[in-house]
Amino acid sequence: MKLKANDFKLLLEGNIKSFSLNGEEIIVEGIKDNSSEVKNNDIFIAVKGHKADGHDYINYALGNGASLIIAENEDKLPKDKLINYIIVKDIKKATADLVYSLNNISIDDFSIVGVTGTNGKSTSVSLVHHILTESGLNSTLISTVEIKINNQIIKQPRNTTPGILEIAELLKLSSESNSKIINIEVSSHAIDQRRIEKLKFDIISYTNITRDHLDYHKNFEDYKKTKLSLMNFLKENGKIIINIDKLNKKDFYSSNKALITYGFDESADYVIKNFEQNIHQVKFTMKTIDNEFVEIVSPLVGKFNIYNIVNAFIIAKLLGIETELIIKAVSSFKGIPGRFQLVPSSKSLGFNCVIDFAHTPDALEQVLSTAASLTDGRIIIVFGAGGNADQGKRKIMGEVVSQKADVIILTNDDPKDEDPQKIIEDVLEGIDQTKQFLVIPDRKTAIEAALSFANKGDIVLITGRGHEQFQLFANGKKVKFNDYEVATKCIETIKRGLRR
Repeated sequence: MKLKANDFKLLLEGNIKSFSLNGEEIIVEGIKDNSSEVKNNDIFIAVKGHKADGHDYINYALGNGASLIIAENEDKLPKDKLINYIIVKDIKKATADLVYSLNNISIDDFSIVGVTGTNGKSTSVSLVHHILTESGLNSTLISTVEIKINNQIIKQPRNTTPGILEIAELLKLSSESNSKIINIEVSSHAIDQRRIEKLKFDIISYTNITRDHLDYHKNFEDYKKTKLSLMNFLKENGKIIINIDKLNKKDFYSSNKALITYGFDESADYVIKNFEQNIHQVKFTMKTIDNEFVEIVSPLVGKFNIYNIVNAFIIAKLLGIETELIIKAVSSFKGIPGRFQLVPSSKSLGFNCVIDFAHTPDALEQVLSTAASLTDGRIIIVFGAGGNADQGKRKIMGEVVSQKADVIILTNDDPKDEDPQKIIEDVLEGIDQTKQFLVIPDRKTAIEAALSFANKGDIVLITGRGHEQFQLFANGKKVKFNDYEVATKCIETIKRGLRR
């Protein structure tokens, strides 16, 4: 398309500090905020991010054919060449205004569901998507694990919540596929970095808020405040859903929006009752806000998954799905990779092996408690802590594991740019030295050891990385590694050894 100076003035009304456009009009083929992705006649948005400053890559973007630079800092523009540029007061607002307008995207065309919290986001939002598609509705899923329109995987996610340009792209694709319900995980990083700029939510669900990402946020209060600020993105008639067992209603009164609660607490609008479970399924009763009693059976296990199921149930009801359809869809949802995922072949050896993404103290406690309720045998856990992350939680993770596990194998998670040995030492500070524990830095060897230690009736938990496909080391090194695949191969090796 071709745009003139007045077009930009209208699109960026009130946000322009200065500009220089050479010629009457500019050809615009696309909008990019990554200079390496810029192609001929693209607009390059120079965003100053948490780790890198897009202003430092303006020359590179121009070399790739950028027709226009939009930036906040005029001093960082190249002085040795004549370029088209617009300097704006607010780069995030400018990005959203441009990409939504140029792609004819109207937020009012969509029903948008946002699920946030420390744990439970992926399962909750994926279950909502499953309920909607099983009920015959078009739906888009944007999660940590996958990005889908209906049952088609569109792309693999890079972040829990994509950036402004990627969200706009997904909304455009959704509109073209007649998918008008958008289910999106919303992380604290996305809120703070304004990746959700211009979005307006019909429903926002809070699963819980416990310690995480304190490497990024100043402290827990800042993290919590950021999470709660998502309420500012609700539509006028938007609704908030909260887990009353995990959250304080008073934190949500300031929104002046309809508040729906769920939990085991009898004061909740949706009350969970009488649950029982085994390694393969959970059964429970739920009293709804209309005083109906609903019986639910699901292949998902654990108290934490009961919360996820009820959360998804409420969201689906608000979106107009009939109770019977929800119950049927819940019974057919087998979960997502890396969330209390059973490795089936372990059963042939007489024990159960489970892969889980738990990487916070609260998540570890929930997973270990679930494991304890499912076995009379030992709990053997393989775990570690990630690098470039909240160092303060490492000791706490060690303490939680010491309280709940019988055999502990401490290993590497994703060390990234940190010294792996230092991470292990941080976690060791919290481990009870009287417990049975081993330190095996190599993750594959650690998994092999845990599986070889297991007796009949035990549960082996492999936690921290869940669905992730690569282990991350210093200087951007990525090594192919998936816990489920590694555990499956180790079990097959053990079985071959027993057959000899």
